[in-house]
Amino acid sequence: MADGRTPMHTASVDMTTTSCPACHGERTTPFHSIAATPVTCTSIFDSVAEARAVPMGRVELAVCESCGFVFNRSFDAARAELGARYESSQAASAHFGQFARGLAAQWIERHRLQGKSVLEIGCGHGDFLHLMLGQGVAQVIGVDPLATEAPGQADPRLHIHAAAFDDDLLDLRADALVCRHTLEHIGPVHGFLGRVGQWAARDPQRVVLFELPDAHRVLAEGAFWDVYYEHCSYFTTDTLRSAFERAGLEVLRQELAYGGQYLLIEARAARAAPVDAAAQSAPRVRGLVELCHRFGGEVQRAVSCCDESLVRMAAMGRPIAVWQGAAKTVGFLAALKQADLVHCAVDLSEQRHGRFLPGTGLAVHAPEQLKAIRPGHVILMNPVYVDEVRARLVDMGVDTELCTIADLCG
Repeated sequence: MADGRTPMHTASVDMTTTSCPACHGERTTPFHSIAATPVTCTSIFDSVAEARAVPMGRVELAVCESCGFVFNRSFDAARAELGARYESSQAASAHFGQFARGLAAQWIERHRLQGKSVLEIGCGHGDFLHLMLGQGVAQVIGVDPLATEAPGQADPRLHIHAAAFDDDLLDLRADALVCRHTLEHIGPVHGFLGRVGQWAARDPQRVVLFELPDAHRVLAEGAFWDVYYEHCSYFTTDTLRSAFERAGLEVLRQELAYGGQYLLIEARAARAAPVDAAAQSAPRVRGLVELCHRFGGEVQRAVSCCDESLVRMAAMGRPIAVWQGAAKTVGFLAALKQADLVHCAVDLSEQRHGRFLPGTGLAVHAPEQLKAIRPGHVILMNPVYVDEVRARLVDMGVDTELCTIADLCG
């Protein structure tokens, strides 16, 4: 997940146009670019050579001056398909596991899904669907062209369609549609949400439940490590609501979750035509456009600070390790000039141990190996885990200085 779920790939639609994929507005302005970054941040590879051979792509973030939507206008869906795999689960983290279980329980209780059916778009290995089954949902359906059920988790109540969510699947029957950390990977936003709206409209009792990264936090914090090639669409609370309403969905509830990193939205088919709120939202759109342009300048300063910090750390003569062997680390290293000063990454996921990150070919180890590596510094990519990681380092007897990515940015 996202820290990066693997993308839900749709048909090959290349976003080479400058028009807004959410509202089709023509007034879009670029504000941040990355000349070359790995086209996959969530995949991981068996050798350094494979990892370094991953194709590179250009990121050119632009903001729509009509609706405030942010997107990568250089995104090429066909290029994003290259090398995509599923190895991005955070299930090994107790903190994230508690969050996911709690979210499943909240949605089941709030929308009375006990004994009912749930459809998930972008289901990956079906981890979240298994959580819902364990909390009272009777039947679940997963839709994802790259999905396969995880070994040892076969369940007759789960059926997976290895396909994209297109018009051919609009007849799938379920009481709720779940979509977690998938919408940000989809370029043709309006078309995709339009299909979701059509699915919901076939039964007025159906609910639609989405979770995705909050772009406002990324922009406000200058979190350049959260900008990936795979993330072609960036939503704030306002732009997400607007996109849902344009797709014929009525928003029932919106909130921030997971330390303010994720957006949650719950909706159903609209029972009346939405009020045109363009004039009312104009001041918020202007504020978002200004925030985007500040982000561009802030990132330049933050990247410089990170490079200087790595040089200082390396001068102490002990290795530097990054705690997370997934998307944030790939995005972080892709932006730096001093990335080669990082010795390794560590990650809780056993699927990542002994493998290599795209772009740099950085090795990923189990946390227990830090005892032998003896790093002088461990850089934590997601501060939400700081207590969990600090306790783990103490338990392992690793004498190191733990710092967060925010600390490096000064």
